[in-house]
Amino acid sequence: MARSNTRRQLCALALGSLSALLAGSALAQTAMQPPQRLVDVVEVTDHDDQVDLAIQFNCSMRYLTHVPASEGTQVHVQLQPLSDCGLSPFAMIPSDTPPVSGGTGIVSAARVESNAPGQVTLVLDFKKSERFVLAQGVDPRGLRLRLVDRARGRGKILVNQPTDTVSNFAINLDSQPTPFDPAAVQLAHERLQAPVFVSETTVDGQKWYRLRVGPIERRAEAERLLNRALPDYPRAWLAIGDDALTSDPNAPAVHEALPPVERIGSDPPLDPAALNQMLAQARKAMSARDYAKAIPLLTKLQRQPEFPERAQVQELLGLARERSGQLAHAKAEYEEYLRRYPKGEAAERVALRLRILRNAAAKSRPGSGGGSGPEMGWQTSGGVAQLFRYDGTRVDNSLSSIAPVPPGSTPVPTSASTSTDALFNDVDLLARHRGESIDILTRLSAGYAKNFSNNGLGDTKRVSIASIELVDHPLGLMARLGRQSRNQDGILGTFDGVFLSYQFRPSWGINVGAGYPVEQTTVAPQTQQRFETLALAYTPPGAHWDASVFAARQTFDGVRDRQAAGFEGRFISSRTSLVALVDYDTSFRSLNAVTLFGTVQLPRRWSVSIDAERRNSPVLTTRNALIGQPVATLAELEQVFTLQQIYQLALDRTPITDNYSLTATRPFGERFQFAATVAATQTAATIASGGVDAQPASGLELSYQTQLYASSLWRSGDFHVLTFTYAKTEIGKIAALSGSSRFPLFGAWRIGPRLTIDRRTILSDDSTELTYIPSMLIDYQRDRTLLQFEVGGQLGKRDALLQTQNTKRYYVSLAYRYSF
Repeated sequence: MARSNTRRQLCALALGSLSALLAGSALAQTAMQPPQRLVDVVEVTDHDDQVDLAIQFNCSMRYLTHVPASEGTQVHVQLQPLSDCGLSPFAMIPSDTPPVSGGTGIVSAARVESNAPGQVTLVLDFKKSERFVLAQGVDPRGLRLRLVDRARGRGKILVNQPTDTVSNFAINLDSQPTPFDPAAVQLAHERLQAPVFVSETTVDGQKWYRLRVGPIERRAEAERLLNRALPDYPRAWLAIGDDALTSDPNAPAVHEALPPVERIGSDPPLDPAALNQMLAQARKAMSARDYAKAIPLLTKLQRQPEFPERAQVQELLGLARERSGQLAHAKAEYEEYLRRYPKGEAAERVALRLRILRNAAAKSRPGSGGGSGPEMGWQTSGGVAQLFRYDGTRVDNSLSSIAPVPPGSTPVPTSASTSTDALFNDVDLLARHRGESIDILTRLSAGYAKNFSNNGLGDTKRVSIASIELVDHPLGLMARLGRQSRNQDGILGTFDGVFLSYQFRPSWGINVGAGYPVEQTTVAPQTQQRFETLALAYTPPGAHWDASVFAARQTFDGVRDRQAAGFEGRFISSRTSLVALVDYDTSFRSLNAVTLFGTVQLPRRWSVSIDAERRNSPVLTTRNALIGQPVATLAELEQVFTLQQIYQLALDRTPITDNYSLTATRPFGERFQFAATVAATQTAATIASGGVDAQPASGLELSYQTQLYASSLWRSGDFHVLTFTYAKTEIGKIAALSGSSRFPLFGAWRIGPRLTIDRRTILSDDSTELTYIPSMLIDYQRDRTLLQFEVGGQLGKRDALLQTQNTKRYYVSLAYRYSF
């Protein structure tokens, strides 16, 4: 397909702007400083066949748990900031609205909250209920969340489609600007022995004709047909839900006269035993694909008076007639289901099947264009957001009235500090061009923070994402250039460089990445550190698992920094999900990370999630040898130590951390959900070497947490969370009780009071501290507009042996986001 001058000019403009942005970002700040915001960006990548959410943090975060386990309109991910975040272990962290890039129609809101001391909760709101799987990669500065009940791409590392999920697949055999000859349509039908039709679409003002096979309901069948088609149609590719007539529920339906269906209650009622026996026989026949036997049995059950399983019978009867080729009868049965059970469990599934069948005939008729796919040409979306936050603390000290005070003692002077007084400005832009065979996506997520305080941080600029992506569907090739993020295939988060993905077989793909790692998005591109990765991905058709192997190499100041090989695998079924990761450094001969995360649906609506991981903390690299040293580069360190000694210093500075957690959740009725988590963490000691002192082991740190979620308790749309946390760490013990609510006010306005009470016992001075943290959130969310105002404070009293410390903290934030 010829490319227009306009497209070439736009591509050149995008590449030029991207280069200028990365080269001239003028981010002079290079010293590592505690971040002002914990979440750098939530990146939503919405391809035709998958949706991935990549959450990038500005410092290391330990995953704790998430609720609900696998499905919902909202997910709460609990995290613990680690030492490089610059926060005290029991700190209450202010709320935030992190930048969101992309996903305007998928993620409606993102928010960071703190329901327990020393922890944060990332709350993601979805536009509709989603089924998801979550995992953390090798680098603790990233988190991945994948929406799994969506169609899969060929050979990509994706979760398999559940067997009961219906999707609209088609095989795009060829495309041309002139109509296909009827002989070509007939030839394709004879070759593939499947329905063939011609659809139309418009690209850059020119009409194109597509020769297609379909519609196809199941992914496995679509992949089988694609493999058969490729020898005769080498440019064939899999189309997923890109036809308006079969994908758009609001598209005009094609109506036709249908045969009548059997009337409910026309037969005398059977006794329950006979009814159950007949239903079991029908299901057995369906499982054996004996539709000639199943249809009479299901028809007899259809004539019975209403009984609990009758809606299932109605759907099965339509499915049996469809699979036996009785399409008119199948459409009639599906219409009967929707008329009688419009709110039934399978209503959405049945409606999609009916839509596919209704329009298959229209597609095959001469002169029928079959509808148009997604809007071709250029589309833009994005958003702008601002957040003002002020956070101040005053600490008063007085001599203890409990214990005798030595003569001449004076309390520590009163201190006042402002941790945050800043205006954060964020923008994200996406420009997408959909072509007949080539798609282009440019993406930018950037921000500017104006600091009003004198804390030495100064103003900062960030560029989290600045990339251009090209996808060639017929070739199965994707290329992305610029600043981007990826937490798999051995890539450690954000980097400046290139990523390539090639699907050379329907089930096989190769991923290649190269570039310069980005540790802080507030600094200009750094080139002293570079990496290359290679991954091979396998997604067997019709299976419930996928896997990939990878190799990664990284250098710093010209010295080997990281050399690793690893494995990633996923298993997803209707009741179980497992995600496994192994990363082994072949040069240091050290296991960088081995993790296993899984969720199992148990009887009586219980769900159990496990997270078991053993990892180097931080990720083992030669650069770790600089920890505790008075120099900033390996070249300077080589003036004192040999290269082999530097490698040993890197090992000495890298302790091993073990994390284990078990979470059990269960809904109670329609309004309540209970969750309980037990977690254990242990970090090994480091030895003294190279002039750096040893660090003791942390010992076993245990934490217990129970949460009760409630919705529509007082009025429709309200939401409540009650959390109790108890933890025993190397710092001390803490017990905390937190309650938060969200109440609808009027229109799109909501109010959210919150109160946390915690009691801490600190081992270093045997002191106790009691803290009260109240806050109030008011927000407005409608369509593409989000407005939030929050005010809160902290009142704390710490009693030590010689003095008493009173803490008063107050904060206020005002934020808005507008998406377009």
